Amino acid sequence: MRSYASLRRSWEFTRLRQRGRRIATAALTVYRADPFPNDKISVVGITVGKPVGGAVVRNTVRRRVAAILREALKGRRMRVLVIARPAAAVAPFAQLRNDLQRALV
Repeated sequence: MRSYASLRRSWEFTRLRQRGRRIATAALTVYRADPFPNDKISVVGITVGKPVGGAVVRNTVRRRVAAILREALKGRRMRVLVIARPAAAVAPFAQLRNDLQRALV
């Protein structure tokens, strides 16, 4: 089971991009912010655009990021938006994990 809920509305994505703290790496851009008072668990959005690759590649990157977030967000509450860059398609899993863990500290 996931240890986070998903961002659903476009205004949630926009608000996080405007007000969140931005951490950029070669493969990812991560925006993080404090949770809303009524958030029981972390709230996460994952964006993987067409420049990353075809549908299979984009879904693979999304699943890899989701797997990393499942373990990294256990017991934590925050709002996170992860935007994959084209380098994420060829980045090793360990590099993605290190980048995300550094961004979530």
